[in-house]
Amino acid sequence: MGKRGITVWIFSSLTFFAAIHVLEAIAALFFKNEIVLLKLYPILNTLNIGVIPYFVASTAVTIGLWGLTCKVAIETPVERFLDKVLSDAKKQNEVEGEMVEDNRSALDMICETITENSKLLGQTRDLTYNVRSELVNLRPLPEDTERLSEEHEELKSDLRELVENLKTPSLCPSCGSIVLQRYKLCPYCGETLQLSAENGIKIMQTCP
Repeated sequence: MGKRGITVWIFSSLTFFAAIHVLEAIAALFFKNEIVLLKLYPILNTLNIGVIPYFVASTAVTIGLWGLTCKVAIETPVERFLDKVLSDAKKQNEVEGEMVEDNRSALDMICETITENSKLLGQTRDLTYNVRSELVNLRPLPEDTERLSEEHEELKSDLRELVENLKTPSLCPSCGSIVLQRYKLCPYCGETLQLSAENGIKIMQTCP
């Protein structure tokens, strides 16, 4: 038995006793019977309450108790509506709680994905920085390559000239040492190597 049932039982019992007092008051009013029930209450018995006040008071108490009993016992439409609203709200809260749990799991997965993507972005940023640094270091390479190519061509030209000079060597008219044709002074004795008739005769004489 719930709280509602206990309350209904109490108020209905009180209503029943109040109704007995009403019947006694009616019997005393119309049939001039003696009032006996008030003698059960020492305080009320000393007040010498008349028949009419007794009838009015007992009737009012009976009606009040009967109204309270009906109010507690009978479920009003407003109460039914409120109970339904509360029940629906409870179910909705349960559904929303499940949805929140599901969304929480999804949010956790999203957070993990964002964390992993942040790590990947950080690694990509580092790689990009390294590649840019390497590109900055590689920018002078075309200029160096062009300069090396020019030096290589100059070396090839000097090598060809040296080979040609070795094929047709010149002799110093003073010391007889072999010198390159492009030299104007002998690196051994310092003699001027400008070709003249006299120098040509000396060269012819030194040749075997």
